[in-house]
Amino acid sequence: MIDSAVTDCTPIIRDGYPWWLRPFLFRNVVAITLGRRIWIASGVQGETRERVLRHERVHVDQMCRLGMPRFLFRYLREYVQNRLHGFNGDEAYHRISFEVEAFAAEKGSDRAGTVEG
Repeated sequence: MIDSAVTDCTPIIRDGYPWWLRPFLFRNVVAITLGRRIWIASGVQGETRERVLRHERVHVDQMCRLGMPRFLFRYLREYVQNRLHGFNGDEAYHRISFEVEAFAAEKGSDRAGTVEG
């Protein structure tokens, strides 16, 4: 039997970023997810916080579904491919399939849950 701690995909939400993560974040990052841990910038509250958490919970589900190494590999591969197709950094980011799914959930769209492993 697989240990439930290994298969538990319940998000762990933390306010503020750990010291070791800060050097890797771009200036306007509001939240980041690694595995089932979601770090959200201090001071993000109300509807904005709920919207961001809807987005980040999709990433938790994606990583749970695929495993973090596979998720990160595909995420980076899609970003690089988008850049090679001539998109700027922001456009390349928004065209990553995982982000398309997460932004749809953020807006409450029924497109969430469409990325397959």
